Amino acid sequence: MLLKKIKYALPLSIASLGLLGLLTGCNGPSDDNDNGGGEDGSYSISVSYQTVVDGQCDADTDSLTFDINESFCAVAQLKLSNSNVSGAIVNFVPDFGNASADSKLTDSDGLASVFISSTDSAVGAGTLTVTYNPDDADTDSVSASKNYQFEDSNTIPTPDSISVTASITQSGQTVTSFKIDQPVLLTANVLDGTNQPIADQLVTFQAGNASLSPNTALTSADGIATVSYTATSSDLGAYTLVTSTDYNGTTITGTSAYQVLASDEVIPDGTLKFGYIDSDNTFHENELGSTLVANTDGEYVIGAGASFGVIADIIVEADDGSFTPLQTPTSVSFTSDCVVNADASIDSPVTSSAGQARSTYQDTSCSGNSLRSEQIVASAVVGSETFSATFDFSLERQTLGSLSFISAEPTQIRIKGAGGTGSTETSLVTFLVSSASGQPAAQQAVNFSLDTIVGGLSFANGETTSEATSNSEGLVTVTVQSGTIPTPVRVLASATDSDSGDTITTQSEQLTVNTGLPQQLGFSLSPSLFNPEAGSIDGTEVTMTVFASDSFGNPAPDDTTVNFTTEGGQIQPSCSTVNGTCSVIWTSADPRPTDHRVTVLAYALGHETFFDTNGNNIFDDADGGVILNACLDSADNAIACTGNGMDRETYHQGGFSDIGDAYRDDDEIGAYVPGKPFFSAQGNSSYSGPDGKFNGPQCEGSQCGEDQANKTYIRSATVLTMAGSVASIIPTDIDGGLLTSLTLAPEEMTTVLIELYDSARQVMPAGSTLTIAAINGAVNFNGYTVPNATCFTYSDGDLTHACDQVATKFIYTAADEVGEDIITFTVTTPAGLITNSDISVTVQ
Repeated sequence: MLLKKIKYALPLSIASLGLLGLLTGCNGPSDDNDNGGGEDGSYSISVSYQTVVDGQCDADTDSLTFDINESFCAVAQLKLSNSNVSGAIVNFVPDFGNASADSKLTDSDGLASVFISSTDSAVGAGTLTVTYNPDDADTDSVSASKNYQFEDSNTIPTPDSISVTASITQSGQTVTSFKIDQPVLLTANVLDGTNQPIADQLVTFQAGNASLSPNTALTSADGIATVSYTATSSDLGAYTLVTSTDYNGTTITGTSAYQVLASDEVIPDGTLKFGYIDSDNTFHENELGSTLVANTDGEYVIGAGASFGVIADIIVEADDGSFTPLQTPTSVSFTSDCVVNADASIDSPVTSSAGQARSTYQDTSCSGNSLRSEQIVASAVVGSETFSATFDFSLERQTLGSLSFISAEPTQIRIKGAGGTGSTETSLVTFLVSSASGQPAAQQAVNFSLDTIVGGLSFANGETTSEATSNSEGLVTVTVQSGTIPTPVRVLASATDSDSGDTITTQSEQLTVNTGLPQQLGFSLSPSLFNPEAGSIDGTEVTMTVFASDSFGNPAPDDTTVNFTTEGGQIQPSCSTVNGTCSVIWTSADPRPTDHRVTVLAYALGHETFFDTNGNNIFDDADGGVILNACLDSADNAIACTGNGMDRETYHQGGFSDIGDAYRDDDEIGAYVPGKPFFSAQGNSSYSGPDGKFNGPQCEGSQCGEDQANKTYIRSATVLTMAGSVASIIPTDIDGGLLTSLTLAPEEMTTVLIELYDSARQVMPAGSTLTIAAINGAVNFNGYTVPNATCFTYSDGDLTHACDQVATKFIYTAADEVGEDIITFTVTTPAGLITNSDISVTVQ
């Protein structure tokens, strides 16, 4: 008779195994800081980066990009449990660039650091791996890795963004006319597209038909190149100064008109004066004229963004008080505070004609949130004398024109209480306030509100409305704090013009409050191979993949660290999730359990499963209490969860599933007993079972775990078979009786069942094949390949977990004549190891 069988559900459906080929392992190019151990007496190591100042490690930095001409500081920290380890050797291996040392000793804080630099100032990216190899041969090494790249920060602007400005100066003043035998400086100012000077740029000068020596110069750090020029009598007349430079294969030029005057040009007798002549032909010394009309208070005021004309006259006053315009062309320069600050523009220099020089002033961004005073200053050099004159006016305040969204940093934030590596629960949202003329509007009050407040969304003040004032650049910011529910949210902004009373509004682009900590119900472990050929073969690899989801079924936050432990073989200690999943490699090696069954446990910080009845994404008293029977046994009966990571949790209308510390259930009995490895998120030195509290940060009320008990290690476990290569081939009849031989009549047919095990009565390696042949009789058999599976069908009451299952069957037809026959069985493993067996047949 067949022995009674107990069926246990596999921890992973066959259908889900097909997804494994689509996964990307977390130990690839993403950063991988090993935070394994920490609570269980094992080593852990992490790596971070710092800036370098004066040859010393300085401030921490989250940046992964560094200049090719600089180095950065890589800092490794080694811990045993939660204690720093000093005097240990840490190895540094960058796969791009150079490390200042291959290894360093940790200090009293457990820290070791080296400098990483680019090789020959090359641009590229790499991964830095830090490793600690304990002296104890029985203790696994630990490692961590982090990506980085070197870039050339001296970005070259495109040629069309380069500008070259030509001018002529004499005695420190910009001029457009000068006499022969008087030296001047020909000047070129080279700027990039952001108005920053370009140094060491070769500039060529051409001044009319003059022979310049030299005619080239390099720009200084201020972007200015100059050559000296003294005109001769052959240079009399008007010309154009041309300055040119080649940039990225393109020639950019600047020009300036000038006039060379005779050295004996005579200034009429009288007194030179500088100012302006009004419409009544009255001269106002040291004052400039304008095209503006004064208001009733005698003041000159222009609107924001407006322009107007400025007039300067140079006269010669006779002894009797009469005056005449100076006929000699003279260079006149104009400037103002706003012009100097690039908030306005003015034509300068201007060459006078019949004693008069005219310029135009244009406001671009100088007007502010209130009336602003401004002064234009004009200057000229005539002969050996220097003259100046001024014009005072005011700029009207800006009229509110627009309010625009600039940015949200970051655009995705975590739900309240979630935390996580590199995560934040706040976002800084920035808007720009502009005037009607397009200038930034400073000191403008802006009001903010949210388009949703679900889950407790608020601003930094804890309210759902806020107010802020724009700065000098027109920028205004507000901080959004996440709530407890994932949701898209927009910030609404409005501003009111104090004069007109008009209100303008806008809104931010979508900001997202997304996933929180993973929950127990959303945590699963999937091996790529359940039964590798590993009983006596080292180096066989199995990919162990974890999936982690939050209570909404969304992927757990990126960089969620998952730790691994195994009963047998060797497994990488941890991985960090990307899009809710990551993988490590299990490798066959000693130790090897005698039953060939290896429990693998994955665990990560998360929270217990809860069922939210009121939709606030928080476990509170309204959601119920502990679910006593939250899991199912093999017969689908409701039972209390064991917490061993192999439970089948079920959905409920409320309450939470209470589990104790994570433990590795090596004997698969579904209960913790002393001696089993356990992992306490609270750092307890002894195993703790269910505490009757909800262990998770999203909790309010009387049932919340406090302090370190506001979280737990969620866990998932599976069993691998370290399958042996030698097969036990057991043929039986349909009633389960062992067949060592057959006695049949001629042409009689019979069905034979085959049980197939390794030396520990476990499943053979996946991919092993069985072939069956007979010398005289006929075998009806379609072949058999061992599937990717671990045996969960045991002999009744056998605690050794010996498998008891039929692998396949075949039909044998005896020969048509009496005699003897042999049925031969051949099992071939993926490694090519062959086991043969046979039974004899008597035909009578």
